[in-house]
Amino acid sequence: MQSFRTGEVYPPNPFSRNMSSTIVSTDKPIHRVVLVDDDSTDNFLHKRVLEKSGLVEEVIAFEQPEMALDYLASIEHPIDVICLDINMPKMNGFEFLEAYQKLEIAKKQLPLVVILSTSVTAESIACKQGISSVVAAETKPLRRETVEQLVIEYFNGASSIAQS
Repeated sequence: MQSFRTGEVYPPNPFSRNMSSTIVSTDKPIHRVVLVDDDSTDNFLHKRVLEKSGLVEEVIAFEQPEMALDYLASIEHPIDVICLDINMPKMNGFEFLEAYQKLEIAKKQLPLVVILSTSVTAESIACKQGISSVVAAETKPLRRETVEQLVIEYFNGASSIAQS
C-alpha cells in the first residue's frame, strides 16, 4: 500500500523544493482539502490560496487522479472538500467522481466537490446539478471568495471568516 504524507504533492516533483507545509490547527472551519489537478502550477496556486485564506487546516495535492483515489481509499479521517480539475489525461474529473463514489469511504462520507476548470462548460454545470456533493463549478484559478463562500454555506458560517 502506498504511504502518503500530508502536505505533499503526488507524484512528487524531483526538481522542486518541498514548499508545502501542513498547517497545524484545530480552529479552522475546513479541516482537509484534496486537490486533484494534473497541472503542478495550478496545484501550487490553489494550495497557496487555501493556506493563505486561513480557513483550511490541511491541503493535500495530487497530480494524478489515480493516486488521489488510492489515498482516499486508504484514509480513515474525513476529507471536507475535493477541488477537482475536469480536463486531465487518463482519467478526467467525471471519471474520478464515478470511481470515488464506488469507494468504501464514499459510503460513509461524501466531501463537497468543487469543480475547477479553465472553462466552466455546460457539462460541468450538468454534473453539478446531477451529483449532490458537487457544490460549485468554477473557472480556474481558485479564488479566496470561493473558499469563503464554502465556509458560509457549509461550515461554521461568516464568524469563521471574520476570525481569519
